[in-house]
Amino acid sequence: MERKKEFLIRVYVVIGVFCLIAAALVGKAFYISQIEGDYWRAKAEEQLFVLMPFEAERGKILADDGSPLAISLPFFELRMDTKAKGMKTKTKDYFKDEIDSLSLVLSQTLMPDKSAKEIKNWLIKERQDKNQYVLIAKNIDYNQLELIKKFPLFKHGQNRGGLRIIKHNRREKPFKLLANRTIGLHRDSLSIGLEHQYNQYLKGEEGQRLMKKIGNHQYLPVDDVTEIEAKKGKDIITNLNIGIQEIAQEALAEAMEKHQAEKACAVVMEVKTGAIKAIANLGRNENGELVENYNYAVAHSSEPGSTMKLASTLAMLDKGSVNLKTPVSLGDGSCYFYDKEMKDAHAPRISAADLYFSFITSSNVGISKLAYASFGNDQKSFAEYYTKFGLNKKTGIDLGGEPAPVIKDPARDKTKWYGTTLPWMSVGYETQLTPLQILTFYNGVANGGKVMKPYLVKAIVEDEELVQTIDPVVLKDSICSESALLQVMECLKGVVLEGTAKFMKNDRYSIAGKTGTAVTNYFESDGVNKEYQASFCGFFPAEDPLYSCIVVVYNPSQGGYYGGEAAAPVFKRIADHCMRMNLEPEFALNQKPKPTLTSELLPVGNYGYTNDFKTLFNHIGVPFKHSTAGEWIRTIADQNGVYTFAVSQNNKIVPDLRGMGLRDALFLIDQSGLKAKIHGSGKIVSQSLNPGDPVGQAMIELVLE
Repeated sequence: MERKKEFLIRVYVVIGVFCLIAAALVGKAFYISQIEGDYWRAKAEEQLFVLMPFEAERGKILADDGSPLAISLPFFELRMDTKAKGMKTKTKDYFKDEIDSLSLVLSQTLMPDKSAKEIKNWLIKERQDKNQYVLIAKNIDYNQLELIKKFPLFKHGQNRGGLRIIKHNRREKPFKLLANRTIGLHRDSLSIGLEHQYNQYLKGEEGQRLMKKIGNHQYLPVDDVTEIEAKKGKDIITNLNIGIQEIAQEALAEAMEKHQAEKACAVVMEVKTGAIKAIANLGRNENGELVENYNYAVAHSSEPGSTMKLASTLAMLDKGSVNLKTPVSLGDGSCYFYDKEMKDAHAPRISAADLYFSFITSSNVGISKLAYASFGNDQKSFAEYYTKFGLNKKTGIDLGGEPAPVIKDPARDKTKWYGTTLPWMSVGYETQLTPLQILTFYNGVANGGKVMKPYLVKAIVEDEELVQTIDPVVLKDSICSESALLQVMECLKGVVLEGTAKFMKNDRYSIAGKTGTAVTNYFESDGVNKEYQASFCGFFPAEDPLYSCIVVVYNPSQGGYYGGEAAAPVFKRIADHCMRMNLEPEFALNQKPKPTLTSELLPVGNYGYTNDFKTLFNHIGVPFKHSTAGEWIRTIADQNGVYTFAVSQNNKIVPDLRGMGLRDALFLIDQSGLKAKIHGSGKIVSQSLNPGDPVGQAMIELVLE
């Protein structure tokens, strides 16, 4: 009996404990749901809704006239929320009523590979599965989006129609391959070119958007609410000129094909400022096709060859050990320094020559003999001249990837400075320089001895307001005496007048420069398959230089491999274009065409007022793809029709009027407070004031053709 009683007591205790636990659980549940309910529900909501960052619209990269080189265009990803709250109400089932119409429209537009029935069955299944993230389409542009928003069901918006719109910005280059490598690209995994160098300005400030989590790594924006608005990136205005860039790239491509070259580059620089007006780089892909795959002009170092005879010649003239008439024997075009033979490419026309003749005919023997005679007993002084010229330092261009020059010094590089180093350096070997570094030196000679820092970007703009101007920078005030400069200028002119580039001589303007032909694998003992580097570097017009330019063609294999054959013709085409663009026609007083100003519609060019272009192209039936907003646009045509790109205008700077009709040009001139003097009729081909300069003169002359 006692045992039974003891057992029952234990059972009651256990039951009591369980009852207490149950009561505690019920009490806790009541406390959580009623007392702390609001707190925990808020916590749940925090896990369901999150603030997620999104990138700002990236700023534009613009050419010198405001034409877009890189822009961000909006593209959209469309998703369908089949669980949208308002899709079915007490009185109406929008999904059921309009799914047939929507399926039919989708089969005719976005999903032509599927029938209306297949689409309907697919969407019904997704709705049954309560899918809130059904992909409808990707890469939809703004015009397509506006049309899709009028589709059945979707026209009721996000809550009733279930249409979710996710915006993405995609970087586009309107001029495609023009300056492609210089403009560069910006991705999470790779950033190069101007896109990388000026990313701090271009990227803007990211925003934050309230997003709803609907699945594993799946989020949808909540009613298009943006908690923190993104701030658009700033625009950068470059010195690149579309016309010069285009002709440089075109001429370079033709030379690549003609000479079956491995790669090539060209750079055009404004002499007085160092502003880069064009950089063209071409290589070949695995299929042998021409591509802009590397910035050879800025980042590729090599032994330049004869273009650097300018440095050794200028050093000799500045020291005063020689003049243009200093004699030198060329012999049979061969001589020895210690046990190493120095040879000319061709047997000399005369054996008794002077410095001037040696330079314009690019005689290795003549230049190296004179350099050794001048500096053989003071080789440290010879190397110091290269430092004085600034050839031992990077140019500092606002673009990444520039390597440091390799210039030997007998004190610093004792183990690498040989008895043959000085004569070989004097003709452009045993040094490593990029094309841009060579051009910067030549530009200094063209600029009266003042070396300018090459630069690509001239201004930063925010909301069409100028926020920063980047001014030219002087690297060296003077690199040589005036006497040396005058003499070396005569040598550079002589190359074109009667030397290795005399085919470039013309009656319209003068060119000064130097051809270069380097054997890049001369160190190979067999010498069977020689590889060449053809170049031409110079400036024009020679008397008052506006532009300097270098062209380098690497390993041309047919049609000539000398600098005068492979590189100089490219230089000439670029120079011709630049001079046509900048030289103002001179009219005799009795030959000046009278301006034809009437109230009738004046001829339009490829640049003008947006609405005029719309009216014109719609009237004549030309496909007109107006892909951007703006009052002023530039047009580009191809086989598919006419494309437009916005051009920003700033009344405080001289507008670029080239390509405009007169009516539009006069409007912009008036806005800038200028007065106009007009010659001819048609569209504007040149103007007296440089585009982008501050408005400071009262008169601008326009030439129309």
